[in-house]
Amino acid sequence: MKRTKKLLLLFLFFCLFLTGCTAATQENMDSAENNYTELTLFSDVSFWNPPVWSFEEGSISAGISKKTGAYLDFTIPPQDASKKLSLMILKDELPDLIVATDKNVINQLIRSGKVWSLQDFFETYCPDSHLLKDFPKDRKQEYIRQYGDWYAYLSHLNTDDARKTWKEKTSYYGDLFTHSYNHGIMFNRKLLARANLTVSDIQTASQVLKAFEKVKKLTAEDGQSTIPLLLEGNQYLDSSISCLIGSFGAEVIDDNGNYTERFLQPECKDAFAFLNTAFRKGYAFSEDLTLDNLQMRDLIADDRVFCYIGNTSNTGVDATRWVSAGPILSDFGKRPVMSIDLSVPTGWMQTFVSKSCKTPELVARFFDYMTSDEGLLYSNYGVENEDYTFDSDGYIHRTARGQQRFHDSNDMLGLFWNFYNVAWDHSLLPVPAKGSMDDCLNQIQTAFARYPDTYVYDSALLRLPDNYISPNSEEGQIESTLEAYRKEQIPKILSASSDTEFEEQYQLFVTTQKELGAKKLDQKINRQMQENFSYYGKKIEKVNPQMQDTSKSNGETKP
Repeated sequence: MKRTKKLLLLFLFFCLFLTGCTAATQENMDSAENNYTELTLFSDVSFWNPPVWSFEEGSISAGISKKTGAYLDFTIPPQDASKKLSLMILKDELPDLIVATDKNVINQLIRSGKVWSLQDFFETYCPDSHLLKDFPKDRKQEYIRQYGDWYAYLSHLNTDDARKTWKEKTSYYGDLFTHSYNHGIMFNRKLLARANLTVSDIQTASQVLKAFEKVKKLTAEDGQSTIPLLLEGNQYLDSSISCLIGSFGAEVIDDNGNYTERFLQPECKDAFAFLNTAFRKGYAFSEDLTLDNLQMRDLIADDRVFCYIGNTSNTGVDATRWVSAGPILSDFGKRPVMSIDLSVPTGWMQTFVSKSCKTPELVARFFDYMTSDEGLLYSNYGVENEDYTFDSDGYIHRTARGQQRFHDSNDMLGLFWNFYNVAWDHSLLPVPAKGSMDDCLNQIQTAFARYPDTYVYDSALLRLPDNYISPNSEEGQIESTLEAYRKEQIPKILSASSDTEFEEQYQLFVTTQKELGAKKLDQKINRQMQENFSYYGKKIEKVNPQMQDTSKSNGETKP
């Protein structure tokens, strides 16, 4: 009995001890938070999911707070972020930092006068900032040409001047620059083998549809049904559709060398017919078009998906288990077409500083650190000799712990996408080992452009100056109306239950766009495109002349 009482007392003491430790730990974390100043950040990138800022000793976020005196409170709505940001602009309720990708929101931010010129901002609050010295001159000049001033830091810097500042030791990444694009088409190697297929069996649209049929009859290893085709969930219009219509040969140029919307090109119909076949035959599922990024990643991780079309960087896949044949070729002999930003790449995310931020000196210090060599190294690679090492040639290598942290969604290592600098990173990275995850991902992301018959043009030739198409102008109204209409009508085309319904919905799609003013908008864009041809000294060629109309029979495309 005494022994039982002693054990009980010991157990109670242990529980009290743990409670005290937990309370002390929480108290320490609360104290740490009180030592730093909150900076607010809003982003319209819905699938960017950084965890809550941690002050736990050893965490990446705690280390950043120690260096800068600040911590971030992220607001990233899962949907309608652009509308929410527009409302914040109107109500004058902008956060300290705004990370935007939507061109209309970016234009609205700049025209509002509520965000800083970064030149003025750093000269005022951090005159010794490295950004005033080493931000790529060509990128800054191009930004000023487009928007009138330097308002934002652009992520994924990789211009000529950037590569001169951060020189790579080989030509490997320079070659990637001219061929790599995130949007692509990839196939699950395991399901490919189980269906007794090779890459040579998935070249054309008709071949891929036959492959879908074979894979549909298989079951996944966990007993669930396979998913022959998956598009990029609720982002499919911007990535999957754009990629596929280019794969089928839709161009931005008509036979006279003038700009035309790709959605009005006949090759777009071919791509829609391919997808309609996939939905009608149960190779793809309409409910998957509403998935958010995390749901889509979970689905892919189950090893049930055979073919994925969309942003390959947003999947979280082990690239060694996937392969790309490049484009899915049209059965009508059209050349695949894709655009890559080859002149002065715009990057991806734009980070703005609000004029209403209450601690501009702190924002400037935080911004300066996160974009510096030291900040980039720490936020992307962690602690030297623990998370990464340098070899004798100066190349960086992640340790096993660093790899684990990098792939842990609850760790902030590598999650500051808005400050990521491609040229800086490539200056440190060795050439990936053949067959490694990085090597396989690079092969996937360059397969479309490297395909011998693919026509690649410079997307800079379509760049429009700020407010060139004002939202309040006639063309601006046409643009927003067309965008809303396409979001509504394209799903109806893809889900058509018969050839007749498909034809009706597609013809309605074409005629309605014309009625809504698509041609007038094309003319406006064409004027700037022709000016860009002169400015850059090159142009976009027409490679798929107009031919006879294509049709759809028995739910499949036919030559």
